[in-house]
Amino acid sequence: MNIKKYKQVIENFFSLSVLNAVNIVLQLITLPYILSIVGKANYGIYSYVFMVVQYIILFSTYGFNFSATKKISLLRDDNVAVTSIYNAVIGCKMLIAIVLVVAVVLCSGWVFEEEIGFVMFLLGIGMIVGDILNPVWLFQGMEKMKFMTLVNSSSKIIFTVLVFFVVRSVDDFYLLILLNSCGYLLAGILSVFLAYKQFNVRLGVPHFGDMIAQFKDGGAMFGSTFGMNLYRNAHVLILKHFASNEAVGLFSAAEKVIHGFQSVIQPAAQALFPHMSLKFKDKNTKERLSLMKKVMMPLVGLSIVAALFVYIFAPWISDILCGKDFRECIPLIRIMSLVIIFGEVNCIAGIVGLVNMDRQNYFFRSVLVTGVCSCLITLALVHICGEYAGAISLAASEALLMVMCLYGLFNNKRVK
Repeated sequence: MNIKKYKQVIENFFSLSVLNAVNIVLQLITLPYILSIVGKANYGIYSYVFMVVQYIILFSTYGFNFSATKKISLLRDDNVAVTSIYNAVIGCKMLIAIVLVVAVVLCSGWVFEEEIGFVMFLLGIGMIVGDILNPVWLFQGMEKMKFMTLVNSSSKIIFTVLVFFVVRSVDDFYLLILLNSCGYLLAGILSVFLAYKQFNVRLGVPHFGDMIAQFKDGGAMFGSTFGMNLYRNAHVLILKHFASNEAVGLFSAAEKVIHGFQSVIQPAAQALFPHMSLKFKDKNTKERLSLMKKVMMPLVGLSIVAALFVYIFAPWISDILCGKDFRECIPLIRIMSLVIIFGEVNCIAGIVGLVNMDRQNYFFRSVLVTGVCSCLITLALVHICGEYAGAISLAASEALLMVMCLYGLFNNKRVK
């Protein structure tokens, strides 16, 4: 193996691994403290509001994390083109976010059952602004993930420090959203500075034509983003309206544990995405699939080991990360341990494979179908088994998406 050939991929993998290691360590520190202070119901309210804010962030992201990353990876040496993409994408995200924030404010009486929920939403607008200014797609496209690591690690550290100073009693739970806003805003401001200093990319007013072009490029992947939102995040919304704040709190705590373990192995796929865009450029389908098999096997093997570890040691993991008052999380963690395997396959086969092989329309349809099925499963089960509905639905929907992604990737008859 030529190490120099893969130097950039290895460096990016290391950077993303450091970022995820920081996230895991900080989660180990903060999650038990937060849960012990605020309790199940208040953590459920916080998780719900956080998810509403995340929905706006995810919808404003549109399909840019894929389309802009791919375009920048191909045009990285053209500063004018990169600057144009940078400002156009930020402009598009801002426009979408403004529309969605206004819509939530106008429908606040339906969206938030508690008045404190609406107050927390307003405090969380800083998260949306910070995310708009944080161009993850720029750093990925340039294959300079070390800057993304610096930015996001700084925001996480700020959040962690502030949690211990500010959240001291059960009545302080609403401030968790404000602290998240502080972290996101810091990350956004730091990103603007790094984009200018490292890539000579200046924040400016975008041209309308450039924004239209970015909307068109990201359109296909927006469907995927929408579908992902449905099958990954809709459970919290459904549990909130059809179960209870306690159910939301338990499911959210268990999901955070699973997400922490996923973040250990996902850096490889994230680092490979822009690299594979270039590798696939001059190769035929057979050569591309051969590359995909080489990439997939070791990463899927690692995810299986991680899932087995989580399933076997779920009681111990739950006690450490969630506390003994949240032991109801143990079966939820075990059910969702399957998500570690299925999610890794979907990330590699779907994003690294199908998107880079120009089969994003098939991927979009697959994710959309998965999202709809996930909502239907959760709605069907929520009255029967409460928070378990979310866990079962998440695992089942990831499995469904995995089957469709593998079929689309390795089917000899080209899918579109």
